Amino acid sequence: MAVEEIPPQYQVFINYRGDEIRKNFLGFLVKAMRNANINVFTDEIEVKGTDLHNLFMRIEESRVAIAILSDRYTESSWCLDELAKMKEMIDQEKLVVIPIFYRLDANNCKRLVGAFGDNFRDREREYRSEPERVQKWKDALISIPQKVGLTLAGHRDESELVDSIVKEVKKVLIDISKKEIDNSKNPTNTEGQFTKYRTQNNNVSSFGPLMAELDRQPPRPSPQVFLSFCKDEVGDNFVSHLVWALRDSGLNVFTESYKLREQEVFTSIELSNIALIIFSNKYSKSELCLNELVKIDKLANEGKLVVIPVFYNLKKNEVRRLEGEFGIHFADTKEKFAMEKLMIRSWEESLMFITIGRIDLSLETHINEFALVAAIVRGVTRLQNR
Repeated sequence: MAVEEIPPQYQVFINYRGDEIRKNFLGFLVKAMRNANINVFTDEIEVKGTDLHNLFMRIEESRVAIAILSDRYTESSWCLDELAKMKEMIDQEKLVVIPIFYRLDANNCKRLVGAFGDNFRDREREYRSEPERVQKWKDALISIPQKVGLTLAGHRDESELVDSIVKEVKKVLIDISKKEIDNSKNPTNTEGQFTKYRTQNNNVSSFGPLMAELDRQPPRPSPQVFLSFCKDEVGDNFVSHLVWALRDSGLNVFTESYKLREQEVFTSIELSNIALIIFSNKYSKSELCLNELVKIDKLANEGKLVVIPVFYNLKKNEVRRLEGEFGIHFADTKEKFAMEKLMIRSWEESLMFITIGRIDLSLETHINEFALVAAIVRGVTRLQNR
């Protein structure tokens, strides 16, 4: 076995607060790790009703654990029990833990302040009849967050954070593999087969942005996919994952319209074969998005472009009928451009026609964002292969 390989028996355990993470970030992280041939375990795999002892066994079987710490993490006694078990394994030098501070200030975690600390004090009161258990939680919460970890704040978006986590885990697993090989060749080494992993100078390595790496790749042949979306609302999370998945499938994706002049944006749309319109509540707040929509609608009517509308956290009828938050933002945009009657009319007509008689996808009809991204990729790939 080459030292660069990751042995399949090296399991990575992911510890997280389910309700908060499962529907989006976790799915993308697990997929990326499995694509990297990492043997990853989450409690999703366990049969429902499995007792905590079985999960403790899963932690004992693992070489690396990822603790995804979020504001609501300390709402779960289950998460805290897992964290305490992880600390026990660290103390025995049998486990490496990488903390991930997900939409959480690392200092709030370390000091038990903010929502993270408030939720912990609620658990402390709830389990005051089990002081030893609570003390183990406290010890773990003092110890593990002190380790150098990764934060969403230190990355451009969630897909970049996912990429960093995968690369750091691979680095740790390869380091463990190398040390085990060295130990097997040196029987005088009394530390056993597992040697505690430390990053050089106690710092987690930084990695180049995933999206920048993808952008440096040579242009792919047609078809080109154009994404129209509200950057402020979905650009740093859902769309970043979608772009990653589309490019991973070999598709040429254009997303940077917000950085260009309008005529340059229109040229990019004209060069595209497929347009994905990600309708979200704030989409109608942007005249750039609405103008993109009109251009996409025109080319679609001329048979030059295939359109897939995607409804993200809103219903199709809210777009068609200009209702809800989407309708409120559209009314504000109309008022802002009240003198541009023809432009407003073109917006209204395109919003009506683009949502009629087309196959569309919505977050509402999928389990989570990960499933929606997979459905979009399948749809675009089918169009590519027509």
